[in-house]
Amino acid sequence: MRSRSFLSAAASAALVLACVLPARAADPAKPAATDAALKAAGLSSAQLLDGLKNGLGTLVAVAGAELVKPGALQIAAPTSMAKLESTLKRLNQGGAFDSFKASLQQAAVAVAPQTTAVLKSAVGPLTLADAQSLVGGPPDAATKLLRKSAEATLRSQLMPAVQQAIAANGTAAKAKELAAKAGPMAAMMGVPSAADLEGHVLNQVLDASFGFLAKQEAAFRANPAQFKNAVAAKVFALGQK
Repeated sequence: MRSRSFLSAAASAALVLACVLPARAADPAKPAATDAALKAAGLSSAQLLDGLKNGLGTLVAVAGAELVKPGALQIAAPTSMAKLESTLKRLNQGGAFDSFKASLQQAAVAVAPQTTAVLKSAVGPLTLADAQSLVGGPPDAATKLLRKSAEATLRSQLMPAVQQAIAANGTAAKAKELAAKAGPMAAMMGVPSAADLEGHVLNQVLDASFGFLAKQEAAFRANPAQFKNAVAAKVFALGQK
């Protein structure tokens, strides 16, 4: 009986709270602002999505072309190797470290062109909700959206190419040679494994790829007439002053 009385009291209390506390309603401000922006631009929801996809396709192509230009992609050595680098320079072995950095650069340059194809394939699945989230967003809103949706796929598809490039040019072997030149203290100086180097190169390539994309997005938003597609120009002009 006591158990039933307790449950009845709890149910009554819950009912009272439900009546007293107002239900939490969804904030209609953002959808209303999006609708107003689309109406002002003369765009339908379908055109918003089409314009986003068309525009992003253009931006990915332009950024990809910039990325593969000679000298455009610059890869730094892992920051964990700074002490090792300074030690080798004191031992007049700086050339060996430069050779190692050059092999990192070669591996990244070999992989970079493949990012464009993967990014282009990531544009297709974008949804209307994705497109609506960009209205009134920052100059790199589309870049951030694409990175969020495509980065996991980029990593899984590009890692084998990174591994192959590093194995082919002996980057990991060069790192071991550096450790040997630095002497018995090398283990304390941040000598990375092959897996560490692969992750480092992949991170650098992705950061550079999305960096170029963000730069192009900002430039095209500032001057949407650069888009050959009129709907894309309108979409990427939304929210711009």
